[in-house]
Amino acid sequence: MVFIVNPKFSIIIPNWNGAAFLRRCIGATVFSAQNTGLPHEILLIDDASTDNSAEEIVRNWPQVKLVKNTQNLGFGKTINKGAHLATGDLLVFLNNDLVPSENMVEELLAPLLDNPQLFGVSGKTIEWYTGAPNHVNMMARIDNGVFRLTYEDSPSLTETMFLQGGSCAVRRDVFLDLGGFNQLFHPGYWEDYDISYFALKCGWQLAYNPRALGSHLGQGSMKRAYGASTVERFRARNRFLFEWLNFSDPALVKTTTRHLPTLLAKAIISANKSVYEGFFEAIGKIERVKQVRLTRAKKWKLSDREVFEPFKARGIPSL
Repeated sequence: MVFIVNPKFSIIIPNWNGAAFLRRCIGATVFSAQNTGLPHEILLIDDASTDNSAEEIVRNWPQVKLVKNTQNLGFGKTINKGAHLATGDLLVFLNNDLVPSENMVEELLAPLLDNPQLFGVSGKTIEWYTGAPNHVNMMARIDNGVFRLTYEDSPSLTETMFLQGGSCAVRRDVFLDLGGFNQLFHPGYWEDYDISYFALKCGWQLAYNPRALGSHLGQGSMKRAYGASTVERFRARNRFLFEWLNFSDPALVKTTTRHLPTLLAKAIISANKSVYEGFFEAIGKIERVKQVRLTRAKKWKLSDREVFEPFKARGIPSL
């Protein structure tokens, strides 16, 4: 772990049919990137759009490098592709419906340049039209055998458990060494939390910087592509996959497993199809989960207890 000398960064923006908001995103991104004073590149990875949104961008901002997927790969694969193509030491991931503030990119990068122990820095996002918080500092704890996300809007730079995949900066070499976003989570949700937790178990640190502020236009491309009920099934499935891929402490595995029948029973009684359908879909991936766990275990340096300890008394439970 060494300090980066003469750093270059690469901004990676995945795009799928973003005509309604991409111009606003790119214009603000170009300005925020230039404001850092550091050498950089902006990669727009178009994920087989049908609205010509990406072509319009490169006509107006020729400094933006356009890469086009011949077929739709989804968020994780598209980001991973950009990470492999990028030439920067540091990577900034921005959603195509995010409008970064003037200093957002600088505030994402600065902690990484100051602290070689950091793998990544997550920013704060607010809703474009209302100013309400969209994503703040996300953490987790175990409550009576239930893995529960928590959140708090920290006033200054602080440690975090989870990076927001569409509003963060990471070290390119570490991101690639960890395997990028795992494709078990395809087409999306929880892959950013997964690599965050994996990085923590490998001994890296993560930070949340509320000064890295962006505005979220909230267009919901996943829901447009798959429908709300399918997206909820993806969320439930990927939550199970997250736990099975990452939890290794015997006591933690025992408590979460013991709670599982109750969780599924409640889902059936309440007709919450997304939970029990997501569970059985996750079960179908169990052999691949075992393979990934075996590979990951070779890199783990911390126990789950050590990862959770700094955050156990922090945050408000998330529904």
